[in-house]
Amino acid sequence: MQKGFVFDVNKCTGCEACQIACSIENRVDPGVSWRRVYTFNPRRYPGVPTFHHSLACNHCVDPPCMKYCPALAYSKNSDTGAVTIEPDKCIGCKYCSWACPYDAPQFNYSNGTMEKCTFCVHRLESGLEPACVALCPTGALGFEEHQNHVIVKSDDTHDGGDHRIPGFTQTDIGPAIRFVPLRAERKAPVCSTGQRPAVGAAWAKRGGDRIGLRSEWTLAVFTYLAAILVGSYTAGFVASTSGAFEFQLSLNPVVFLLIGGSGMALSTIHLGRRARAWRAALNWRRAWLSREVLLYPAFLVVGTVTLFSDQNGDVVGWLVALVGFAALFSMDRVYHVTRVGGLWSHSAQVLPTGLLFAGLFSANVVLFGLLASVKTLLYLRRKYRLAKLNRDSGPWLTRGRVLIGVAVPLAMWSTGSPALYPAVVAGVLVGELIDRCEFYGELDAPAPSRQMASDLAAVVHGLDTKTETDA
Repeated sequence: MQKGFVFDVNKCTGCEACQIACSIENRVDPGVSWRRVYTFNPRRYPGVPTFHHSLACNHCVDPPCMKYCPALAYSKNSDTGAVTIEPDKCIGCKYCSWACPYDAPQFNYSNGTMEKCTFCVHRLESGLEPACVALCPTGALGFEEHQNHVIVKSDDTHDGGDHRIPGFTQTDIGPAIRFVPLRAERKAPVCSTGQRPAVGAAWAKRGGDRIGLRSEWTLAVFTYLAAILVGSYTAGFVASTSGAFEFQLSLNPVVFLLIGGSGMALSTIHLGRRARAWRAALNWRRAWLSREVLLYPAFLVVGTVTLFSDQNGDVVGWLVALVGFAALFSMDRVYHVTRVGGLWSHSAQVLPTGLLFAGLFSANVVLFGLLASVKTLLYLRRKYRLAKLNRDSGPWLTRGRVLIGVAVPLAMWSTGSPALYPAVVAGVLVGELIDRCEFYGELDAPAPSRQMASDLAAVVHGLDTKTETDA
């Protein structure tokens, strides 16, 4: 049985009584809200309807929070369909909040774990409705049994029936909520002045960032160091004397282990419960984060052993390198729940970066040149797209990254002077670090506030375009 919410957009006044009721009933700490009210068109842009959504966890049929939680801290009740978190198992990695398109899991800084709506299971067991439903003064929130997924019914018969709800992210994960959308007469209010002011899509603000470089800088450093270590370890196998430089990399196993271990330690700083970090490997069957947690330490430990035994040139060494690249692939896949795209859509993905470093540290001009070219094209394409979306593309940072990280190193490489090789390496390292930091700065997880802003921007743009056409 799957129970779920019913929400009538026409009845909600945005009073936030549901949010207060939830916090009081569940004794939610100040600063944490399991249910929140979002407003579409909060600045009352003329000609655009204003309405509210009251959203909490939708207790999805196929919840991504449970699917991707590396610590297996989530469970789904077979009687009610409620998706709940077991605090004693949560490590506070916040990955579930990345995966949830409705921003339902919330991090509690006081105990270092994630929290969210529980359907008020203690009330359901007593035959009562959830507190938010029981105390909604307008009857906008309801509670019922659902078949399997979100049901959208339209009272506007001439628009073709079922359609998406503006401001609500449509997914295939089966959110257990049924909307009663705006009635036809509320969809396109008329501006009282009869004239729409010349205000563009700048009114439609983007939703607040949930992840970024400021909060995840430790992961940025960890993944960057991982690419360097995998690339440098592999360099011993792809070393070439056919390029401009004649080079043979010799890794110190102690330094190798210290750098790798320091990066791993740094990556645990963002955890709310670092003592439970071992639980991150439990969901290896479904979560790429768990696979990364298993593969990277394996590469680091076995790689150190082979370096001590000087056996990194045989079949075992190649297998270790393969495990390292599998770890980098897993790291890239961790971010597939965000909107950074596929593996080769972003120039800062660590798998191609690891291959680039392999070519750099082995002085293999063919491998390095190929990867540098591909990554530069991806980088410039990304910057072009950001500019088209009117997002800050960082033109000066872009020039510096391409100049320092690609153009100057290739120019120095072409001279064939061994004395310039350290400068080549330094330039590439700086350029790749810039790119990796930009990657985290551009991470964009889905969220209701972001969906509201995106849909509002589309509506406003349509109105402005129509105004220009009519004029």
